[in-house]
Amino acid sequence: MVGKYTYIGIGVLIIVIVIATVLLLFPPSIFPPITKTITPTTTPLEEKKVVVYAYRDTITGIDPSVEDDTGIMILHLVYETILRYNPETGEYDYVLGKEVKQLDENTWRIILRDDAKFHDGSPITAYDVNFSIWRTKLLYEKLGRGLGYIWECVDNIVVVDDKTVDIKTAYKCDIRYSLAGAYGAFIYSRKVLELSRINDMLSEDLITWFNQGNALGSGPYKLAKYQPENEVVLEKFENWWGWKIVNNPNAPDVVIIRIVEDPGEQERLLRTGGIDIASSVPRVSLKSLEQAGFKVFVTDTFHNFIIMFNVKRCPTNITEFRKVIAYAIPWDKIVDQALMGYGRKGSGLIPYGFPGYNTKWALQQDLNKARGLLNSINIPCKLELKMVITQGYEEEEIFANMLKAELQKIGVQLDIKSLPWEQVKSIGQAVWENPEEAPHIIINDWWPTYLVPYDYFSLLECLEPEEGIINYWNWAGYCNKDFDELLAHAYKVSLSDVKSSLLSYDILQVIVLEDMPALNLWDMQHIYVYNPQKVVIKSKAFNPLYTYTIFFQYVEVLK
Repeated sequence: MVGKYTYIGIGVLIIVIVIATVLLLFPPSIFPPITKTITPTTTPLEEKKVVVYAYRDTITGIDPSVEDDTGIMILHLVYETILRYNPETGEYDYVLGKEVKQLDENTWRIILRDDAKFHDGSPITAYDVNFSIWRTKLLYEKLGRGLGYIWECVDNIVVVDDKTVDIKTAYKCDIRYSLAGAYGAFIYSRKVLELSRINDMLSEDLITWFNQGNALGSGPYKLAKYQPENEVVLEKFENWWGWKIVNNPNAPDVVIIRIVEDPGEQERLLRTGGIDIASSVPRVSLKSLEQAGFKVFVTDTFHNFIIMFNVKRCPTNITEFRKVIAYAIPWDKIVDQALMGYGRKGSGLIPYGFPGYNTKWALQQDLNKARGLLNSINIPCKLELKMVITQGYEEEEIFANMLKAELQKIGVQLDIKSLPWEQVKSIGQAVWENPEEAPHIIINDWWPTYLVPYDYFSLLECLEPEEGIINYWNWAGYCNKDFDELLAHAYKVSLSDVKSSLLSYDILQVIVLEDMPALNLWDMQHIYVYNPQKVVIKSKAFNPLYTYTIFFQYVEVLK
């Protein structure tokens, strides 16, 4: 997941001078009068093509400018971005944009589709683009909310006409990375201020309004019901511009997303017809499900699982002891045993297929080295470790028990505790307030905000905790100013040219291996199991940059 209260200036505190009110920042003259409202559809459910999808985690939010976690799977159906990453070509496809071109080193022009509309029928305009980007950027810069750092290089936005906007950057910056972001890149109607009756676009009340189940996007599906711990219902937006391009008359009219934490329960519901698509069945059941006629769809992702060591609590506060654990990890057995073959061994923090990935960082188990190094260290506390994993993540549970068995061989005890995801986040963040209460070891599953390697190193960025600026995704409590400074440099270079930044990210990876605050255990392949008598899922329904999102416009309902 990507950070919530996190990246103030990418490692450097940025003082941003902003205009105090929305009316000053966005004068009424640039916004035409607002008159339309959303009208719900009334077709009976039994007459519609319905697909039911089981997902295993609570939806953490749906504010398109703030959400940085599991809400991604909803947001990319209800809202749209200007561009979308194409994993087959490595380029960007147009979504709301009709044309994106660079006018000069610091100016990018965006021309919008003529036929794109919001769910209330109003046209998408350059004013909405202006509003959406500024709200996302300022929520981050003023309040530390969301992932608006993806717009850090934006200096000014000029509305040229209703369908044209120029983005001025403060320095050389390929704005296409941001326009295709997995988070923070959504375009939505400025009418949300009127609908919510909130004047301040940075108000916490507006965030709450979104997270109460309100939305006004342009995506292929509209939000019909939002119960984030139980069920989310989406309805087809008949006037979506993309239907004529997708050409899928059998796309779902209704998508029901049910939160089913237990993989075994997902399997039971799949077999009994309670759901049509499962995101997390026990891997041991995959063969029998295939034999029963279900289809198993495996897709590569940029999703990896990173083990983090509490550097503020003994004995994991000792660098050499953290290396002992690294030597004890049964690296070559993880994929086969914990993932049942559905994944790849981790090699550095950057996952397979992502810019900067390299197999040269892969580690090997060596219990003799682990034992010898352990014997050479003076450790002033018991060799009893606490580890927290996420409830319902069978791969984490299997790995944790594998690690426990290996550590026992060298005299280190490991106690494993399984918690729901929200509690895992909370206890991970505790390393900053009460490190003795935070676990020695915790696993954080991670996916990117956009196609820049910075994302995978950012969870070790320290920021300025002494000034109250804390990276709450840094569950290691790791602080290294040299690391932060190099990361800030690598990030800025990568915004204009990722290839030119890769050497800096290599150096950052060397630092990570020397200090050992975190290690990438494995790169995930996501497994979706579905009933082929009910649905057909096309490959375009999945995209590694947009983790756990199923683009249901590419799903066919057969009956």
